[in-house]
Amino acid sequence: MRFFRRHKIVTLILLMVSFIIYQNYTIIIEENPKVDKTDSQYVNNLYMSDGRIYNNYLNKQEKKLYRLMLEKAKNYQSKINMNLTDFGCTDYNECFSLINKVHDAIIADHPELLNYATYVGIYENDQITLNLKFAFNLKLQETISILRIERLISQIKYRTKDMTDLEKIKYVYDWMGQNNTYDSLFTYASKNQSIYNVFMRKNAVCAGFAKASQVIFQNIGITSYGVTGVSTDNHMWNIIKYKDKYYYYDSTVAVSIKDKNDPHYYDGLKQTEISYYTMDYPEWYPKITQENVFMK
Repeated sequence: MRFFRRHKIVTLILLMVSFIIYQNYTIIIEENPKVDKTDSQYVNNLYMSDGRIYNNYLNKQEKKLYRLMLEKAKNYQSKINMNLTDFGCTDYNECFSLINKVHDAIIADHPELLNYATYVGIYENDQITLNLKFAFNLKLQETISILRIERLISQIKYRTKDMTDLEKIKYVYDWMGQNNTYDSLFTYASKNQSIYNVFMRKNAVCAGFAKASQVIFQNIGITSYGVTGVSTDNHMWNIIKYKDKYYYYDSTVAVSIKDKNDPHYYDGLKQTEISYYTMDYPEWYPKITQENVFMK
């Protein structure tokens, strides 16, 4: 006690640091009730995947590669060596088509993956080497980040607990737009593809915003899916369920514009404005309704 009385400034700093650590990393929060740590699709406590695409839309060989890539990503193992015949491929193009499909299935099923972003494939002598690209390479960094993100999501849950579903959807859209910037300089950087950058750096690209929205929506009781495809360029956005119908949702528009007074700020919620988007795998998703129910 004598030390603290003599060193009041140090004591104050220690108290402030302790409070920050408590608020951001150790404060007790309500966990996501959907999380089942015994499930084969479990990755972390941020989100519980139901393996919807894995279970319903992939064949035996695609599931085999999905399991392998997911396991490698979870364990920070970046290299996969595969012969053309390992997964039923007959040539180079067929194999890379399979790899792209499995990659898209993983990022749609598992938005909670903080580290895995994408892959680079090299073909040589009838063998393909996949190098998985990670947002970061330290497991400790992932552990600390998850603690912080859990508490950010807890704040959003608290602020939206008395809202209608319509209000929740608009709140998440605005939260993305007002708390993030679009990284047009390092667009293809691995961190930008992850929810890590959205929550921890507040700077990402469309894949990060779509995945983060999906994670938040599950935690506040809104059904959503991540979608890859094309708008004006290669893109990722969401489909959300509202009153038993399904609608497009694109928070990248809010992040890109940022000014809520701009007449185009809410175009990412207006079905008539984003109806031209083209999905890579439309068979993976329910039929989209083009009625403007979120913003008239």
